[in-house]
Amino acid sequence: GTKQELKGAALDKFLLRKQGKHWDGVPVPHVSVKDLSQPTINLFRKLAKQSQRLDSVILRESTPALIEKLRLLDGSYLKRAAVLLFHPDPERFVTCAFLKIGFFRTNTELLYQDEIHGDLFTQVEKTMDLLLTKYLKAGISYQGIQRLETFPVPEAALREAVLNAIIHKDYSSGI
Repeated sequence: GTKQELKGAALDKFLLRKQGKHWDGVPVPHVSVKDLSQPTINLFRKLAKQSQRLDSVILRESTPALIEKLRLLDGSYLKRAAVLLFHPDPERFVTCAFLKIGFFRTNTELLYQDEIHGDLFTQVEKTMDLLLTKYLKAGISYQGIQRLETFPVPEAALREAVLNAIIHKDYSSGI
């Protein structure tokens, strides 16, 4: 067989897997439930109630109990996932925990870009807002004097794409 040397993020992933952990399950010291954004937690409760994916009894629990029931604690420490989801400034703990979107004229010519910061719920809402107001409006071109509009994708499909991008982002890479 070949001998492979693991470094950096690949080594971290390997060691975590050996311990039965994932990157987002690693505990974050010096952050407590009271450091999390209560408005974001309230938004989560509202969205979870609307989706009916969580028992309403759980949603009425105190915030510390809710965080525990969501399995966002490792002993007395919050997991990285809790910080990404609910901390007002997750970048203090996770490098590059923000989104960058850009509008390209060609594959290489970037016309403009935006960075979206904050907890993941805020990132989804701000991204959707920017895409619907700034980026999709930019899909207008002209052929001679005829104005051609690129019609936006359905909002639900766009939200699904944004959620998938956020969920599948490799936060451990620092990119």
